[in-house]
Amino acid sequence: MFKVEWDKINNGVKLTMAPRGEALNVCPRPVFWEELDFLGLNKMGWSYPHSKEPLLWACDRRYYYKGEMVMELKGGNLFDNPTPLIEQNNIIIKPVNIEETLKLNEDSLFLLEHEAMDFIDNVYNTHKPIKNGQGKVIDIDYDKLVERHQQNSKEKLTLIKETCDSFDIMPLSKSEQLGKRRVFNSRIEKVIVSFSGGKDSQVVLDLVSRVLPPESYIVIYSNTGYELPTSLSLYEEIKTKYQQEYPTMTFYTAMNHQPVLYYWDKLDSPSKVHRWCCGVMKTAPLYRLLKEINGTGKQPNVLAFEGVRGEESAARSSYDRIGNGVKHNNVVNARPIFEWSVTEVWLYLISRDLPVNSAYRKGLNRVGCVICPLSSELGDCLDNKFFPETAKPFVEKLTENAKLAGISNIEAYLKERKWKVRAGGNRHESNTRISVSSENLNLHVTITNPQEDFLQWVKVLGPIKVIRNGKYYLVDVNFKGHIYSFQLSINDNKHSLLIKNCTTDAVFMGIVKRLINKVGYCVHCEACEVECPTGALSVVPIVSIDETKCIHCFKCLMFKNNGCVVANSLRVTSQNNNDKSMKSNLTPITKFNTFGLRKNWIQIFFDNHETFFDNEEHGLNVKKQLPIFINWLRDAGLLEYSSKKWTKTAEKLEPLFSGGDNTFWEIVWVNLCSSGALINWFCSYIDYGNAYSREELAFLMEESFPQVPATSRDNTLKSLLNTFKECPFEIVAKVLKEGGKPKVIRQPHNDLSLVAAAYSLYKYAEKVGRKSLTVSEFYNTEQKEGIVRQFGIEQNTFEQILRSLEQEKNHVLRSELKMGLDNIILRDDLNSNDIIDLMI
Repeated sequence: MFKVEWDKINNGVKLTMAPRGEALNVCPRPVFWEELDFLGLNKMGWSYPHSKEPLLWACDRRYYYKGEMVMELKGGNLFDNPTPLIEQNNIIIKPVNIEETLKLNEDSLFLLEHEAMDFIDNVYNTHKPIKNGQGKVIDIDYDKLVERHQQNSKEKLTLIKETCDSFDIMPLSKSEQLGKRRVFNSRIEKVIVSFSGGKDSQVVLDLVSRVLPPESYIVIYSNTGYELPTSLSLYEEIKTKYQQEYPTMTFYTAMNHQPVLYYWDKLDSPSKVHRWCCGVMKTAPLYRLLKEINGTGKQPNVLAFEGVRGEESAARSSYDRIGNGVKHNNVVNARPIFEWSVTEVWLYLISRDLPVNSAYRKGLNRVGCVICPLSSELGDCLDNKFFPETAKPFVEKLTENAKLAGISNIEAYLKERKWKVRAGGNRHESNTRISVSSENLNLHVTITNPQEDFLQWVKVLGPIKVIRNGKYYLVDVNFKGHIYSFQLSINDNKHSLLIKNCTTDAVFMGIVKRLINKVGYCVHCEACEVECPTGALSVVPIVSIDETKCIHCFKCLMFKNNGCVVANSLRVTSQNNNDKSMKSNLTPITKFNTFGLRKNWIQIFFDNHETFFDNEEHGLNVKKQLPIFINWLRDAGLLEYSSKKWTKTAEKLEPLFSGGDNTFWEIVWVNLCSSGALINWFCSYIDYGNAYSREELAFLMEESFPQVPATSRDNTLKSLLNTFKECPFEIVAKVLKEGGKPKVIRQPHNDLSLVAAAYSLYKYAEKVGRKSLTVSEFYNTEQKEGIVRQFGIEQNTFEQILRSLEQEKNHVLRSELKMGLDNIILRDDLNSNDIIDLMI
């Protein structure tokens, strides 16, 4: 919250609000004698005491004494120590004058901690259970109440609490203007403080203990199996300290029922892409424990105070201080020190004389899991040097995996942390095999060596009826009011499954494929169990689903790509998608993040194309909207890829745009289908005549782009729907509303202009590399490109357009449509740009 300046007199730091001066770009952490000894400074002529107080301050890898840099650290990895580059030799270091430093920062610390304590008090009182006059909890979900009111309002509404303990619903903007206290959830059943053994959660626990009655919350420590010995010992010290001060404060330890290396064998090692370790070893055990504590078998609605800080990473900096349903729908995450710097955290710890994880004194910036994919090479070094017995089994497992993967230089592989970028399960040996194919609207599935019982998992789809008929199980499932019939045979450790008349239902297909992954890969990791809101699902020791409790919400299937943590981690990247056009480059769909193409933006661009990028008079947000609009313009053929100049095509099309001629949108659509990955996907995979809900589109997008994170896909889908809302593409795709929810339907556009038809044909010819085409190739059921996929044009109309183009004055093509022929011959001397020049 504050900026930091050096206090050179006391070898300390000063928190300041001053806008100018010598404020540091990076907030420093304290450095203790244990770290300097490890670096060998005591053998390089430096003199310093083994004091409790810190001796230096470090900004990243630069070390400062009394505001002057005295050393920089280079290198360091799993096997090699870092090298200190000394700036000042033979210096005598005196510890930080803590008493004077704290006195200098007394007012700032007071403001800092009391703002956080006010936040804790406000959040607790906003979210705690609301009781009536008789002291009974009012069982009303105010979120749903506001949602119902909001359906009839054009503004975003919120529930607010009045001073007289009454409640009201008003527009969010008005509540913020009046400074009213918002009520987010009236159904909180448990309040927890999440403790990790690190400095940030340590500060949050202390702040909460100073504000809330100790019996009003519980403290939970998640022992992941990766813990440093110093974290385990600190937890015991902290528990003893606070229970002496607050005898009614309760502590719990959450652990998975299996050791972490068991899951390394089953799921492969964690990576930056597959961070299953946090969900399986930390989050799932914590919320499974809460379910046990709750005593009802259901997940309680929880308010969780946690030590997340925005300074820690770029990803965390985008979080909100209060997160409602961030990871779990039943959890409100509150982050009291979200805006604190590492310097402020340390000053608070020192001022309160709190016990500190001794690993920090050795130089570790973070004391989370050992050998973590989000750590650094230096972090690996310190883990391995100071805690070799803890790190050893994980290093051995990484070495074993490297050998399996055929890595030639394993030492470099481990030093450079290349293991952290694993994206798939190509190297992992799993005896489970799943084969899925469709034929005549039926789905055929074979699961070899399934890990779980299909007849259990199928219960989540809906009410079922099961009949044993000889060697088959006949299962009827009521899925959202529609009956689907399954035929299951089980023999030789193989499930053979036939699902009839289902392939046209994208939502059903998407959910069933996730369920199949559950049956094939489940290792009872607990991750999906904690998603169940009613307690119907239990996965330990085997999967069991209570049909009387299951509400068929599919949360146990929808929380993860592929429906299963194991299936997601072991997905073989080379077999994700048989369509080469979709595999070629997955990144471009994400470049349209949230914002679609807008007609009014195009108008502004055309009106000011010469000066559009020279100022901000266009009204677009330059960081969020403008880059995305540029991507749309380029894929639409209106802006040069190599510069920010409008294209010759844009110059030709501008009069058509101004005149409201559909030809403009037809040609733009052709370009987007040809060049833009998002519209190309829509054109290739969304069929004509079917109305697709947002949910169905999301499933289909996941099928095509499994490697793109779910949040990115969701933002891309928003962009697509926003485009259909803001641009007159009704000629090819229309957004309808059924039951208050949008649905997209593709409809044939037979009234296609000659120029757009010719342009589409030439663009296709350039893509396939030939000027000799056939009508039949465009109507091939396997075809994903070209004029018919773009516009759904009927064959009779298409052939009439071809005849008209043949007679058109420029004679841009010849067609042979008699005697059973269906040839289209384009001119060798023309390209798609020539079509624009000649015909407009």
